[in-house]
Amino acid sequence: MSNRQSPAVDAYAQAAQDCRDIAAQVGVRNCDSDPEWRASEYEAEQRYAEARSAGHSVDELLKAGRKQ
Repeated sequence: MSNRQSPAVDAYAQAAQDCRDIAAQVGVRNCDSDPEWRASEYEAEQRYAEARSAGHSVDELLKAGRKQ
């Protein structure tokens, strides 16, 4: 892959950031009981699976997920 991120990696990175934003609002210990966070976590997991299916490595996704 080139240095330019693919839409699949970008989508995962944004979904991961959304999860962190919600966790910051509700508190990490309260995440599991928050429906918005659970939906966001599901979205991030789906975007991760799509990016992996598109051939992106775990390391690439973890790095992209931490960037934002």
